Amino acid sequence: MSRPTPDVCLISPYPPRGERHGGHSGVASYTAHLAHALSDAGARVEVVAPRADGEPERSQDGPVAIHRAFATGPAALPAAARAAGRTGAPLTHLQHETFLYGGPASVAGLAPALAALRARRGTVVTMHHVVDPKAVDADFVALHRVGAPVGLARAGIAAVRSSIRRLADAVVVHEPGFAEVVDGSRVVPHGVEPGGGPADAVAAFRAAHGLDDGRLVVLAFGFLAPYKGLERLLRAGRLASESVHVVIAGGEHPRMGGPGGYADELVNAYGDVATFTGRVPDADVAACFGAADLAAFLYPQPVGTSGALALALAHRTPILVSRALAGNAGVPDALVAPDGDAALAARLRDLAHDGVARDALRDVAGELLDGRTWAAVARRHLDLYEEVSHADRRARRGLRAA
Repeated sequence: MSRPTPDVCLISPYPPRGERHGGHSGVASYTAHLAHALSDAGARVEVVAPRADGEPERSQDGPVAIHRAFATGPAALPAAARAAGRTGAPLTHLQHETFLYGGPASVAGLAPALAALRARRGTVVTMHHVVDPKAVDADFVALHRVGAPVGLARAGIAAVRSSIRRLADAVVVHEPGFAEVVDGSRVVPHGVEPGGGPADAVAAFRAAHGLDDGRLVVLAFGFLAPYKGLERLLRAGRLASESVHVVIAGGEHPRMGGPGGYADELVNAYGDVATFTGRVPDADVAACFGAADLAAFLYPQPVGTSGALALALAHRTPILVSRALAGNAGVPDALVAPDGDAALAARLRDLAHDGVARDALRDVAGELLDGRTWAAVARRHLDLYEEVSHADRRARRGLRAA
């Protein structure tokens, strides 16, 4: 039986069957939520994804068709573009992040893939990773552990941004600060899923990880990577260890893995002052956030929106964020962590003993939920798809008339 033609084809990693927060990047979880929200709004959606061990070439995730059609690496994006073309969808939406489709070797395939897509149909690109090339210096390369000289890294990032701006019909970013870096881009926030979990699951998570010792539980959630400011939180946690219990919940970042990798560095340096849970299974994510008194997002140089921040908002966990992240994402000053390790430690000590102040943080963070439900995000995307499709049809009529 032939498959119905989808209204939109998403190119992106996708979680394994039965999971929503799995995969080797937070982009996979994002795409799963977006695909289902679009389907709930009435769109037919097919996802063209990289192949994954143990996953069939074709499957259904509820109403969403999944085609694992290409291998990661140098030819990943051109192969994905060809597979998207075979779906017959009138519009393709690429989820892009630097190195997402197979490391540095995959970057060269971006421009030819976008050119091929644009020749046949409307093309939207969401940039999950936005870097101003002027900000790429020795500190940036060291922080992100980019295995290239500064000049080459800067040129590569500039080429990626130029290709996307030139060849996509529309570009989406998640935060207002990123729109200043990518001219003409549209800001559509990261969606927030419904939160909350049963009290017994939260209690079980706290007990399993020794979190019932009376201290303030401060959570950092997601893949472990140096650009997230984890060391700053851990240093402050050490200074305030009598009042604060830091929990680092997440697996090894795919680019930082292996023996002696970044996670091992953190455990060796801070294993005495923090609990490292490793990857949190899908079924325990709600309990993990429910068990936390506070979630910290101390990114020194944010280059993308934080899916973990969206989860904290969903589960109504109070948050503190770095000044840089607040400026980029429009987070109120009340949620900004103070500069300096000692000042941060003092702030955490105060929050440990002041439940009213923690509730105030929760209330302010709750204001960020406005317009961020996945249903609202899906409507914004569908409006953009319609705009791109109309423009594409007008352009093609003009070409025929000429």
